[in-house]
Amino acid sequence: MPCYFAIAARGVELVTAAELTRLGAHDVKPAVGGVSFEGDLALLYRAVLGLRTATRILRPLREFAAVNPEMLYSQTRRVRWEDYLDPRKTLAVYATIEGASSARPPAANVAPAAGRRGPRATPDRRGERRPAPAGINHSQFAALKIKDAIVDRLRREQGARPDVDTQNPDIRVQAHFAGGRCTLSLDACGASLHERGYRLKTTMAPLKETLAAAIIELSEWQGATPLLDPMCGSGTLVIEAALKALRIAPGLLRTNFACQRWPDYDGAVWSQIEQEAQGAILRTPPAIIEGSDIDPRAIDTAIENARRAGVTHAVKFEVRGIDATHAPAGEPGIIVVNPPYGTRMGEVDELEGLYRQLGELWKERFPGWTAFLLAGNPALAREVELVAAQKFKLFNGGLDCKLLRFDIAPEAGSATSDPAPHEPHPG
Repeated sequence: MPCYFAIAARGVELVTAAELTRLGAHDVKPAVGGVSFEGDLALLYRAVLGLRTATRILRPLREFAAVNPEMLYSQTRRVRWEDYLDPRKTLAVYATIEGASSARPPAANVAPAAGRRGPRATPDRRGERRPAPAGINHSQFAALKIKDAIVDRLRREQGARPDVDTQNPDIRVQAHFAGGRCTLSLDACGASLHERGYRLKTTMAPLKETLAAAIIELSEWQGATPLLDPMCGSGTLVIEAALKALRIAPGLLRTNFACQRWPDYDGAVWSQIEQEAQGAILRTPPAIIEGSDIDPRAIDTAIENARRAGVTHAVKFEVRGIDATHAPAGEPGIIVVNPPYGTRMGEVDELEGLYRQLGELWKERFPGWTAFLLAGNPALAREVELVAAQKFKLFNGGLDCKLLRFDIAPEAGSATSDPAPHEPHPG
């Protein structure tokens, strides 16, 4: 049974693993930065269409020691690339190197930059500086070397070579370097899975769709109770909640995946999995899903994004400040909010009152509810003046964050006002 690896943001791996288990994956094993699993083509297609929190799905082809360019080239040529490519198809190679550049890796048709030949010390995931692997310390150079090995092998085996297409290649090869070893994989997705296709317009600091979906999953919200976001911005949290509540597989919003151009692509199986996903969709959500924001432009964007996602009938967006927010009638639900973190000088002082206002609002108007706040600034989070019942370490881009869960006391005014204990910055 083929083995795959679903890439997920740090802190989200267990959530992605639970998703894969529900989809029927075998031998699910969370790791740092993702989850390995096994399954047939039908399972792969379910994962591509249905995973909400993973960014990519890779099919590993070969792992080997690669401590210098010559070893990388020779080992890459040993892969039977003719099983995946022919001169009529296009190719792109991408590389990531732990300990080297953290920038997005360019495709293999770009020549290596000058002046970057020696090992380079860069921060690792603990913030400590360590040297990049000697001889292979630049993602552009590594991708170029892999591309050369692939086309040389295909020229020998097939008498011609495929062209490079960095925009929409037939076959995407992903190379990952760590600890002197390289793993070559086929990318099953093409564009990242967070690119659902509905968010063509954003506000200043949008939350990635996959992280928003992870927050909804960590809240354990199943769609049967109300969900509110009083600072919704472009509406990503609300829209991801609606997709979950309506059981809409996020991949259904897209029309193009890299695995559909693999040689073993089975169109009949894909159609069957796609029909199953379409058949699972609910017409209406079981409960209220609402978002509000003080910025009219943000609400206009959220409404447009919801329309593109096909969930306009399931959500409600309003221009409203948090001081005008009230709990809807009926049973308590959950609040999700991603307030500003105060990353620029002087902003923290201005935002302290906003965080205090959130805490007061929840205690006064949302008894019995549960609030989830994505905190990128521990000092500001303490201004909420509620004790966090649970904390999840997450990363919003490169910023260490914590998702804080606050259980609001069931009687208005009876919630504890003891401040949360002082904590060092996450990470």
